[in-house]
Amino acid sequence: MANQEHVKAIKEGVEFWNNWRDQNPEELPDLAWANLVGIDLAGANFEGANMKLAFCRGGNLEGANFRNAILYGINLEESNSKGADMEGASLEGAHLRKADLSGANLRNTNMKLANLQDTILADVDLTGASKLTLEQLEEVKSLSGAKLDSNILTPLKDSNPELFKNPNS
Repeated sequence: MANQEHVKAIKEGVEFWNNWRDQNPEELPDLAWANLVGIDLAGANFEGANMKLAFCRGGNLEGANFRNAILYGINLEESNSKGADMEGASLEGAHLRKADLSGANLRNTNMKLANLQDTILADVDLTGASKLTLEQLEEVKSLSGAKLDSNILTPLKDSNPELFKNPNS
């Protein structure tokens, strides 16, 4: 369960949260199972945080920092996560259905069983992502401009070239 002091701090707003993080660099936030629906989390610093099974569906997480965070089973469905930095995060079992991750950094993430159905992954960097399957990527809405390891990029471009077209053209 989440540390209720940490939940209270994030609910004070991003500016308060980021200041608290700056003042408490040794403390890793525990927001596991936290209900963060309806809170504007754009630009929040969640680096190294435990957000296992946190509920952020439909939220604004644009530009948030999730580097090396535990995002196991997190619900980011229908969220605006454009430009989020998730490098090194564990997204195992994450619910990313219909999320917009355009421009996000997903390098070296664990993508095991992440639900990517109708997710926008335009201009994302997925290089080094582990446990990412062709089947997962076949369900996304867009991979226009995405960076992927060649072992998955080549077969995906051969089987689903439409995923790499600009969705606005």
